[in-house]
Amino acid sequence: MTKLMTKLLLASTLALFCSAYAQAQGPNASSSLNYYWVSFTDKTGTPYSIDAPEAFLSPRAIQKRERLNIEVTAADFPPNPAYLEGLKAQGARVHHRSRWLNAATVACDSATAAALLALDYVQTVNYVGKYSGQKGPGVKPLKGMAKLGSEIKPDEYYGYGAQQIKLINGDSLHQMGFDGSGVLVAVLDGGFTGVDQSPFFDSLRANEQLLPAVDIVDMDDVAWESSSHGTKVLSCMGANRPGLLVGTAPGATYICIKTEETRSETLTEECHWVAGIEYADSLGADVVNSSLGYTQFDENEMNYTLTDLNGRKSVASQAADIAASKGMLVVTSAGNEGSSAWRGLGVPADAAGALSIGATTLDGRRASFSSYGPTADRRIKPDVSAPGAWVTLADARNYQVTMGSGTSFASPITAGMVACLRQAFPTASVEEIYDAVRNSSSQADVPDASIGYGIPDFVKAYHLLKEADKPRP
Repeated sequence: MTKLMTKLLLASTLALFCSAYAQAQGPNASSSLNYYWVSFTDKTGTPYSIDAPEAFLSPRAIQKRERLNIEVTAADFPPNPAYLEGLKAQGARVHHRSRWLNAATVACDSATAAALLALDYVQTVNYVGKYSGQKGPGVKPLKGMAKLGSEIKPDEYYGYGAQQIKLINGDSLHQMGFDGSGVLVAVLDGGFTGVDQSPFFDSLRANEQLLPAVDIVDMDDVAWESSSHGTKVLSCMGANRPGLLVGTAPGATYICIKTEETRSETLTEECHWVAGIEYADSLGADVVNSSLGYTQFDENEMNYTLTDLNGRKSVASQAADIAASKGMLVVTSAGNEGSSAWRGLGVPADAAGALSIGATTLDGRRASFSSYGPTADRRIKPDVSAPGAWVTLADARNYQVTMGSGTSFASPITAGMVACLRQAFPTASVEEIYDAVRNSSSQADVPDASIGYGIPDFVKAYHLLKEADKPRP
């Protein structure tokens, strides 16, 4: 596919995505408005058809389904437009909707919410958070990007990030010719300050490996704002400055999707997450990295308990499972609660369809902050663990490297290598790739609730997939 075709494809998909939510672009609302998750009873009377998936999936997404032998089903249909119009007619602002969970996130007051529940096609109306109507701060020029602030290591291609990729044998997989080229990686995060300006991402911009971003929170295309967390996460995979920092998938193409509301912590963010991963699916994303997790909220009645972490209660975990069934490799951070009273995982790391990543030190020991498993229904989590303590990252505001710790960084370090495996094995199933990563790991025979199956060896994972890919007599 040519670069021009890719641009036109993305523009048309983004236009389709945003047109459904035009009502969310109105003036700021009063403090009496709240967000509600509204689920529908059915998709009866839908104008969508399995025979015309181009109405809700991009050509790339359709081609990916065909390559992986995954059928388009009614679950892929957006909610019935007549139902969405019915919500608007009651006075609700439709912020976004979920195809897979047949639902919509709306802003309205409590009286309107009660009226929505009375509609015969509405199944549930659940309060998920307060609506502020405030948008992000917008993009600002960063003065520190002009001058190199870190000394280049001329004898080390991966620069200051060498240890974090070599511990998982990712450098050897790169030497075999796999750097994520041709793979689309969606990054769900809280903001990507400086990505539009940083020299660490020059090659992504120059080679059109950085697709136009989208902000699910504000429903616009301004994602280079609000937080530097996503910038650092992206640098673990996409940075490409030899001698300073080269990520685990410098050849991949990236779409940055802002789903996190950095000004508060409510269940609304899970709704944004669902919309974000469904948007990634509509584009045909191959890999998703989510360095986000949900356990406790500003309003205590929303809080999860450890018994809730069964992979089925949260809408985000449900969506992660569906995403995997649609052919997306969903890689997510396990959480940073290992030293806290909580100790356990966060949502959506409990999802069966997510490859949940714990953190280790650069010499392979479990990082003290890394969350423990298992899930509430006793499944092994984290799945595997990767470097996440004092790893090298791109500084979001200056042209220099910095350091940071968290499963937030262990996850993208792993996700980049998973993208390399997807490049090498474009027809392998999601579960085949997950199994290869797990079975390549340092304690594959004795997985535990501390670091899961252990530290992956991505060359070994490659050979496991290669062996499985051989034709049988």
